[in-house]
Amino acid sequence: MELVFLVLVVFPAGLAAIHNFADVACGRRSERRTAKVVGGEDAAEGEFPWLVSLTRRGAHFCGGSLITDRHVLSAGHCLCSGSSEIPAGQIRVTLGQHVLSEESAEKFEVAVKSSTLHPDYTCGKVKNDLAILELERQVKWSDVVHPACLPAGLQEDGHNRFVDVLATVAGWGWTNENNNLGSRGDRLQKAKVNILEREQCQRWFKSQGKKTKIQETQICAGYEQGGIDSCWADSGGPLMTTSDSGEKIIVVGVVSTGIGCARPSLPGIYTRVSDYIPWIRSVVKT
Repeated sequence: MELVFLVLVVFPAGLAAIHNFADVACGRRSERRTAKVVGGEDAAEGEFPWLVSLTRRGAHFCGGSLITDRHVLSAGHCLCSGSSEIPAGQIRVTLGQHVLSEESAEKFEVAVKSSTLHPDYTCGKVKNDLAILELERQVKWSDVVHPACLPAGLQEDGHNRFVDVLATVAGWGWTNENNNLGSRGDRLQKAKVNILEREQCQRWFKSQGKKTKIQETQICAGYEQGGIDSCWADSGGPLMTTSDSGEKIIVVGVVSTGIGCARPSLPGIYTRVSDYIPWIRSVVKT
């Protein structure tokens, strides 16, 4: 029988709880850290050691976050081809990844044993856009392979505190929605985006003539003037903030959807991880 460790880290009074589903400390900043996403910059090698690349037929198509030594949190739509779910056997997860086109001693690939879409997610839709992939084998922790911290869940202190704060989105997605002006990021990119109140986000979409309904289980992040955003192939990757103490990085959102990339008053839409902590726990403990 496999043992799955579940650790709930609770900070002193006034600080929000952090969920750690791994057997080592989560959200650790890389010791190598130095000072495609649209409007971003190169990330340092190993800066986000939980960030993984999902590949199919040898090509990157989505991101994800390592949350245990056998589980990756990603977006539900990443596991869909049209209205059908992609067989788990067709997906590979690359860890220790920094530059897609380069090999390194720390970069390695693991097959996917099984995949679990959120039970209320439907391919082609945007609600409950989450999935968890179970790896064929356990991975070993290192400077470039380390688990993500997840935020406080519903009914816990700090559940909705991530508003009007700068968050970081990272991935190997496109650097511009116009293929003539940008390309898919080969080197890991990162960018800062502002997390918005849901009502403000809804007003921005309405101001652009869009009927998009922002769900309570979603997070909007971006800028009224546009210019910085996640884009194609960043899907499934993390939206991250720092803990109250500043010592840990927390994955508060998963890149889900949007209209174009980095357009004015049309911020990116992310699945709000804190709303799904019980479901995540139920999957990784099976």
